[in-house]
Amino acid sequence: MYKLLLVTDREDVIEVFGHIDNWGQMMFHPVTIIQDVQEALDYLSANSVDAIGYSIAHSDVTTLQQYITEHPSLPVFQTHQHDDMLHTELQRIRRFLDRMHADDSDEYYEEKVILQMLRDELMTQLLSGQIASEDELTSRIKLVRANASMTMACYLYDFDLPQGEVYLSDRWHYGRERLESALRNNFLGRFIDDVYYDVTVLTPRHIRIFACPRFNTTRSNEDIQASVETRIEKVVEDVKNYLDLDLNLEQVTRLANISELINYNS
Repeated sequence: MYKLLLVTDREDVIEVFGHIDNWGQMMFHPVTIIQDVQEALDYLSANSVDAIGYSIAHSDVTTLQQYITEHPSLPVFQTHQHDDMLHTELQRIRRFLDRMHADDSDEYYEEKVILQMLRDELMTQLLSGQIASEDELTSRIKLVRANASMTMACYLYDFDLPQGEVYLSDRWHYGRERLESALRNNFLGRFIDDVYYDVTVLTPRHIRIFACPRFNTTRSNEDIQASVETRIEKVVEDVKNYLDLDLNLEQVTRLANISELINYNS
Protein backbone atom coordinates (compact mmCIF):
# COMPACT_ATOMS: atom_id res chain seq x y z
CA MET A 1 0.00 0.00 0.00
CA TYR A 2 1.40 3.37 -1.03
CA LYS A 3 1.37 6.44 1.20
CA LEU A 4 0.47 9.81 -0.28
CA LEU A 5 0.82 13.18 1.42
CA LEU A 6 -1.34 16.09 0.26
CA VAL A 7 -0.41 19.53 1.54
CA THR A 8 -3.16 22.03 0.77
CA ASP A 9 -5.22 24.81 2.33
CA ARG A 10 -7.69 24.84 -0.57
CA GLU A 11 -11.14 23.55 0.30
CA ASP A 12 -11.95 22.62 -3.32
CA VAL A 13 -8.89 20.35 -3.50
CA ILE A 14 -9.64 18.78 -0.11
CA GLU A 15 -13.25 18.17 -1.17
CA VAL A 16 -12.30 16.36 -4.38
CA PHE A 17 -9.81 14.11 -2.58
CA GLY A 18 -12.54 13.44 0.00
CA HIS A 19 -14.73 11.97 -2.75
CA ILE A 20 -12.32 9.02 -3.13
CA ASP A 21 -13.72 6.04 -1.23
CA ASN A 22 -11.73 3.18 -2.73
CA TRP A 23 -8.16 3.97 -1.69
CA GLY A 24 -7.48 0.35 -0.78
CA GLN A 25 -8.62 -0.96 -4.16
CA MET A 26 -6.11 1.39 -5.79
CA MET A 27 -3.37 0.16 -3.42
CA PHE A 28 -3.15 3.41 -1.47
CA HIS A 29 -3.51 4.08 2.21
CA PRO A 30 -6.11 6.83 2.75
CA VAL A 31 -4.37 10.05 1.76
CA THR A 32 -2.87 12.12 4.58
CA ILE A 33 -4.02 15.73 4.22
CA ILE A 34 -2.20 18.55 6.05
CA GLN A 35 -3.21 22.17 5.64
CA ASP A 36 -0.19 23.88 7.22
CA VAL A 37 3.26 23.92 5.58
CA GLN A 38 5.24 23.68 8.83
CA GLU A 39 3.05 20.81 10.07
CA ALA A 40 3.71 19.05 6.76
CA LEU A 41 7.48 19.48 7.18
CA ASP A 42 7.26 18.11 10.73
CA TYR A 43 5.28 15.15 9.41
CA LEU A 44 7.87 14.48 6.71
CA SER A 45 10.68 14.52 9.26
CA ALA A 46 9.01 11.68 11.16
CA ASN A 47 7.23 9.69 8.44
CA SER A 48 8.04 8.27 5.03
CA VAL A 49 5.76 8.90 2.07
CA ASP A 50 5.79 7.48 -1.45
CA ALA A 51 4.70 10.70 -3.16
CA ILE A 52 3.69 14.25 -2.26
CA GLY A 53 1.34 16.78 -3.80
CA TYR A 54 0.73 20.36 -2.76
CA SER A 55 -1.47 23.34 -3.56
CA ILE A 56 -1.14 26.26 -1.14
CA ALA A 57 -3.16 29.45 -1.64
CA HIS A 58 -2.86 31.36 1.65
CA SER A 59 0.68 30.96 2.96
CA ASP A 60 4.32 30.84 1.86
CA VAL A 61 5.25 27.52 0.30
CA THR A 62 8.98 28.25 -0.09
CA THR A 63 10.15 25.95 2.70
CA LEU A 64 8.16 23.03 1.34
CA GLN A 65 9.52 23.61 -2.15
CA GLN A 66 13.02 23.72 -0.67
CA TYR A 67 12.41 20.36 1.03
CA ILE A 68 11.26 18.86 -2.27
CA THR A 69 14.32 20.27 -4.06
CA GLU A 70 16.57 18.69 -1.43
CA HIS A 71 14.86 15.30 -1.97
CA PRO A 72 15.12 14.79 -5.75
CA SER A 73 13.92 11.18 -5.57
CA LEU A 74 10.60 12.08 -3.93
CA PRO A 75 7.83 11.87 -6.57
CA VAL A 76 5.52 14.88 -6.83
CA PHE A 77 1.94 14.46 -8.00
CA GLN A 78 -0.55 16.99 -9.31
CA THR A 79 -3.60 18.12 -7.38
CA HIS A 80 -6.95 18.53 -9.13
CA GLN A 81 -10.34 20.13 -8.58
CA HIS A 82 -12.32 17.64 -10.70
CA ASP A 83 -13.12 14.03 -9.85
CA ASP A 84 -12.31 12.52 -13.24
CA MET A 85 -8.95 14.29 -13.50
CA LEU A 86 -8.01 13.18 -9.99
CA HIS A 87 -8.90 9.56 -10.78
CA THR A 88 -6.66 9.72 -13.86
CA GLU A 89 -3.84 11.22 -11.80
CA LEU A 90 -4.13 8.52 -9.15
CA GLN A 91 -3.94 5.85 -11.86
CA ARG A 92 -0.72 7.45 -13.15
CA ILE A 93 0.72 7.61 -9.63
CA ARG A 94 -0.12 3.94 -9.06
CA ARG A 95 1.51 2.85 -12.34
CA PHE A 96 4.56 4.98 -11.62
CA LEU A 97 5.02 3.68 -8.07
CA ASP A 98 4.56 0.10 -9.26
CA ARG A 99 7.44 0.68 -11.69
CA MET A 100 9.54 2.36 -9.01
CA HIS A 101 9.12 -0.52 -6.59
CA ALA A 102 8.96 -3.45 -9.01
CA ASP A 103 10.97 -6.46 -7.90
CA ASP A 104 11.04 -8.45 -11.13
CA SER A 105 14.76 -9.12 -11.48
CA ASP A 106 17.69 -10.41 -9.50
CA GLU A 107 19.46 -7.07 -9.82
CA TYR A 108 19.24 -4.33 -7.22
CA TYR A 109 18.76 -0.77 -8.41
CA GLU A 110 18.79 2.30 -6.21
CA GLU A 111 15.76 4.56 -6.45
CA LYS A 112 17.73 7.28 -8.23
CA VAL A 113 18.82 4.78 -10.89
CA ILE A 114 15.23 3.60 -11.44
CA LEU A 115 14.08 7.21 -11.61
CA GLN A 116 16.64 7.96 -14.29
CA MET A 117 15.52 4.92 -16.29
CA LEU A 118 11.93 6.17 -16.08
CA ARG A 119 13.02 9.67 -17.14
CA ASP A 120 14.77 8.19 -20.16
CA GLU A 121 11.65 6.19 -21.01
CA LEU A 122 9.45 9.28 -20.72
CA MET A 123 11.73 11.33 -22.95
CA THR A 124 11.92 8.57 -25.56
CA GLN A 125 8.11 8.47 -25.67
CA LEU A 126 7.90 12.26 -25.81
CA LEU A 127 10.45 12.56 -28.61
CA SER A 128 8.65 9.95 -30.68
CA GLY A 129 5.22 11.60 -30.29
CA GLN A 130 3.70 9.08 -27.86
CA ILE A 131 2.50 11.48 -25.13
CA ALA A 132 -1.22 12.15 -25.51
CA SER A 133 -1.85 15.36 -23.57
CA GLU A 134 -0.27 18.25 -21.72
CA ASP A 135 -1.80 16.99 -18.48
CA GLU A 136 -0.11 13.60 -18.94
CA LEU A 137 3.20 15.26 -19.73
CA THR A 138 3.08 17.59 -16.72
CA SER A 139 2.08 14.75 -14.43
CA ARG A 140 4.83 12.41 -15.55
CA ILE A 141 7.53 15.09 -15.55
CA LYS A 142 6.69 15.84 -11.92
CA LEU A 143 6.58 12.19 -10.90
CA VAL A 144 9.99 11.40 -12.41
CA ARG A 145 11.41 14.76 -11.24
CA ALA A 146 12.74 15.44 -14.72
CA ASN A 147 13.90 18.99 -13.92
CA ALA A 148 13.00 20.31 -17.37
CA SER A 149 11.44 23.73 -17.87
CA MET A 150 7.78 23.71 -18.88
CA THR A 151 7.86 27.33 -20.11
CA MET A 152 11.17 28.10 -21.85
CA ALA A 153 12.07 27.41 -25.47
CA CYS A 154 13.40 23.93 -26.33
CA TYR A 155 15.25 22.63 -29.36
CA LEU A 156 15.03 19.57 -31.60
CA TYR A 157 17.89 18.45 -33.84
CA ASP A 158 16.93 15.84 -36.42
CA PHE A 159 19.78 13.90 -38.05
CA ASP A 160 19.93 11.55 -40.99
CA LEU A 161 22.30 8.56 -40.81
CA PRO A 162 23.24 7.90 -44.46
CA GLN A 163 24.59 4.42 -43.67
CA GLY A 164 22.38 3.80 -40.62
CA GLU A 165 21.03 0.38 -41.62
CA VAL A 166 24.49 -0.92 -42.53
CA TYR A 167 26.05 0.60 -39.42
CA LEU A 168 23.54 -1.01 -37.05
CA SER A 169 23.60 -4.42 -38.73
CA ASP A 170 27.28 -4.79 -39.66
CA ARG A 171 29.27 -2.62 -37.28
CA TRP A 172 27.37 -1.73 -34.13
CA HIS A 173 25.74 -5.12 -33.40
CA TYR A 174 24.06 -3.91 -30.18
CA GLY A 175 20.74 -2.62 -31.49
CA ARG A 176 19.07 0.78 -31.52
CA GLU A 177 18.42 0.98 -27.77
CA ARG A 178 22.09 0.44 -26.94
CA LEU A 179 23.10 3.06 -29.51
CA GLU A 180 20.63 5.46 -27.91
CA SER A 181 22.12 4.79 -24.47
CA ALA A 182 25.66 5.22 -25.76
CA LEU A 183 24.81 8.57 -27.35
CA ARG A 184 23.03 9.74 -24.21
CA ASN A 185 25.56 8.56 -21.63
CA ASN A 186 28.87 8.90 -23.45
CA PHE A 187 28.40 11.91 -25.70
CA LEU A 188 25.46 14.15 -24.80
CA GLY A 189 25.32 13.97 -21.03
CA ARG A 190 22.05 14.90 -19.38
CA PHE A 191 22.63 18.22 -17.63
CA ILE A 192 25.25 20.47 -19.21
CA ASP A 193 25.35 24.19 -18.37
CA ASP A 194 21.73 24.27 -17.17
CA VAL A 195 20.45 22.38 -20.22
CA TYR A 196 18.75 18.98 -20.15
CA TYR A 197 19.67 16.81 -23.14
CA ASP A 198 18.17 13.59 -24.43
CA VAL A 199 18.18 11.53 -27.60
CA THR A 200 16.13 8.88 -29.34
CA VAL A 201 16.96 6.64 -32.30
CA LEU A 202 13.65 6.76 -34.15
CA THR A 203 14.76 4.58 -37.07
CA PRO A 204 18.14 3.33 -38.35
CA ARG A 205 18.19 6.50 -40.49
CA HIS A 206 16.74 9.04 -38.05
CA ILE A 207 18.17 10.29 -34.74
CA ARG A 208 16.52 13.11 -32.78
CA ILE A 209 18.33 15.11 -30.09
CA PHE A 210 16.39 17.23 -27.63
CA ALA A 211 17.66 20.18 -25.55
CA CYS A 212 15.61 21.94 -22.88
CA PRO A 213 16.62 24.36 -20.08
CA ARG A 214 16.41 23.32 -16.45
CA PHE A 215 13.20 24.55 -14.85
CA ASN A 216 15.03 26.92 -12.49
CA THR A 217 17.71 28.32 -14.80
CA THR A 218 18.45 32.04 -14.77
CA ARG A 219 19.91 32.00 -18.30
CA SER A 220 18.08 33.65 -21.20
CA ASN A 221 16.61 31.80 -24.17
CA GLU A 222 19.25 33.37 -26.42
CA ASP A 223 22.08 32.24 -24.15
CA ILE A 224 20.65 28.73 -23.94
CA GLN A 225 20.29 28.51 -27.72
CA ALA A 226 23.89 29.55 -28.32
CA SER A 227 25.27 26.97 -25.87
CA VAL A 228 23.05 24.23 -27.33
CA GLU A 229 24.34 24.94 -30.84
CA THR A 230 27.93 24.69 -29.60
CA ARG A 231 27.20 21.50 -27.68
CA ILE A 232 25.50 19.77 -30.60
CA GLU A 233 28.37 20.61 -32.95
CA LYS A 234 30.80 19.04 -30.47
CA VAL A 235 28.65 15.92 -30.07
CA VAL A 236 28.40 15.39 -33.84
CA GLU A 237 32.18 15.71 -34.14
CA ASP A 238 32.82 13.32 -31.22
CA VAL A 239 30.38 10.71 -32.54
CA LYS A 240 32.17 10.77 -35.88
CA ASN A 241 35.61 10.48 -34.25
CA TYR A 242 34.81 7.76 -31.72
CA LEU A 243 32.01 5.75 -33.35
CA ASP A 244 32.79 6.53 -37.00
CA LEU A 245 29.12 7.38 -37.39
CA ASP A 246 28.03 10.25 -39.63
CA LEU A 247 25.20 12.43 -38.34
CA ASN A 248 23.93 14.72 -41.09
CA LEU A 249 21.82 17.55 -39.70
CA GLU A 250 18.51 17.76 -41.56
CA GLN A 251 16.40 20.06 -39.42
CA VAL A 252 16.56 22.27 -36.33
CA THR A 253 13.25 23.09 -34.68
CA ARG A 254 12.77 25.71 -31.98
CA LEU A 255 9.77 24.93 -29.81
CA ALA A 256 8.09 27.56 -27.64
CA ASN A 257 8.12 25.07 -24.78
CA ILE A 258 8.32 21.35 -24.08
CA SER A 259 4.54 20.91 -24.45
CA GLU A 260 4.85 21.45 -28.19
CA LEU A 261 6.44 17.99 -28.38
CA ILE A 262 3.08 16.37 -27.59
CA ASN A 263 2.11 14.27 -30.61
CA TYR A 264 4.99 15.84 -32.54
CA ASN A 265 5.19 14.01 -35.87
CA SER A 266 7.62 15.98 -38.04
